[in-house]
Amino acid sequence: MDTKQSEKFLKAQKRVNDMKKFYRHLRVYIIINLLLLVVKLNLFNWFKDDYVWMQNPQFSDWASWNLLGTPVLWGLGLLAHALYVFKFKSRSWQELKPGFIKKWEKRQLDKFLSEEDKD
Repeated sequence: MDTKQSEKFLKAQKRVNDMKKFYRHLRVYIIINLLLLVVKLNLFNWFKDDYVWMQNPQFSDWASWNLLGTPVLWGLGLLAHALYVFKFKSRSWQELKPGFIKKWEKRQLDKFLSEEDKD
């Protein structure tokens, strides 16, 4: 196998691994949020006497916000993960870095190298 083919193979292998990680992330997201939905819908009402949030309204407010906020914020993270894997095809940060950052880094490197030459 020549270098170009092995490089292609490694890149393809990385994409497959990144896709597997995304699907694992999605699976955990669905399971956890289904559990949160079960709690939110009070399907465990048979424990009504021991229900903490029935006894404490502040805890009820806190739990409601957290049960709503977790899927939303986590969903945004999952969306970013999906964009990275499927839209940007698992490219490295160096490839995705905006041009102005690359130019700034180059200027800084040149500046430090020229300072080193003066010393």
